[in-house]
Amino acid sequence: MKKDIKIFIIDDEISIIESIAYMLSNKYYVTGSTSSLEGIEKIKSEHFDLLVLDYFIDQLNGNDIVEEIRKFNPDIYILLLTGYQESVPALQTLDELDIQSYCEKSADFKSVIVCIESAVKSVLHKVKSEISFSERLKELRDLYGTSQKELGEYVGVGRTSIANYEAGISEPSIDSLKKIAQYFGVTIDYLLCYSIDKSKSKALNGKK
Repeated sequence: MKKDIKIFIIDDEISIIESIAYMLSNKYYVTGSTSSLEGIEKIKSEHFDLLVLDYFIDQLNGNDIVEEIRKFNPDIYILLLTGYQESVPALQTLDELDIQSYCEKSADFKSVIVCIESAVKSVLHKVKSEISFSERLKELRDLYGTSQKELGEYVGVGRTSIANYEAGISEPSIDSLKKIAQYFGVTIDYLLCYSIDKSKSKALNGKK
């Protein structure tokens, strides 16, 4: 599982990128760029689990880069790495930027590696905690003691269709989703494992 973790680093010091890659490439896929624009394009075109981001890069700073990345990727875990703690204070930066973690550069490079390893743990925990529609459907059916045949009859599809939903082979129509939600007394959002990010919800933020 760890080998599947992909880390991208944006730092103006190539030595930082090379050092992190040297220490972690035996466990994770690690690559990076000293260019903010090149880094943004790479993250846009390829999947990465973790971004290790220096705050001061080139024409764009950490705030600019995070803002740009969040336009197309709200999920990547971002660890901000900086040697300018006075200009980029930890608590204020965590509060103002859409990032998950903050790490100070120090003479002891091991502390940076510990920060990255901690971030990887958080990424792996998120992966484990996520649940798919197929898993949720089976979970509800088991909870209610309903057979695939019984649920299929209520929804108006065959038992094989329910089995395929649970195996992730196919997905139900909107009408079928509504009937499944009605049967178990849950919302469609719950079935599809959606959640509301209150910090980004325009509707909720519009209410005073």
